[in-house]
Amino acid sequence: MPIMNCTIGDKPGYKYGESGHCYTYTKDDENSRKEAKKKAILQGVAIEGGNPHLEKADYEDLVEDYNIEPESMIKDEEQHLLFGWAYVSHNADGTQVVDHSGEFVIEENFGDLEMATYGYNIVFRDGDIRHNCKASGVLIESLVMTKEKQKAMGIPDGIVPTGVWLGFYFPEDKDWNIIKSMKKPMFSLYGSAVKEYVEEV
Repeated sequence: MPIMNCTIGDKPGYKYGESGHCYTYTKDDENSRKEAKKKAILQGVAIEGGNPHLEKADYEDLVEDYNIEPESMIKDEEQHLLFGWAYVSHNADGTQVVDHSGEFVIEENFGDLEMATYGYNIVFRDGDIRHNCKASGVLIESLVMTKEKQKAMGIPDGIVPTGVWLGFYFPEDKDWNIIKSMKKPMFSLYGSAVKEYVEEV
């Protein structure tokens, strides 16, 4: 049940499957189109309990939108290891980080992401490539950096961000070669959540 085209009035849009909500976008506005498609994909995640039935064509035009600067990642070419921040709550200047999907976790709710990460560490531990839902990597390192942990480690405020740091091992050469070919690899958290819509950050 892939992402499908739809319309509301004269506005085009995307939806997940036949019964999904149609997320519309502005014609000839590429950013608007991509945002609508992302919402349809997230709808599929929610409908299928985190395992949507997507085809490559459903998401390949969005892959470049999920890039971050390469220095944010650590790659060990010989051992097929990849480390980096999967989520950071605030920028260095203290402003709230808003991700490519327009989502963010406020500081007082960061504990929810912390507990979700621990659940992932215990139950799942697999990583895929470009959200293709095929287990390719194995979790080998995970740290949810909170203010409490920073204080216990003797790290002053503002040195290390509050966030989720992960490391994965990709045993297969074919999977590692895909990662090597990426100009700007990144981690992207994948799951479902109850969201609250706000007017501004």
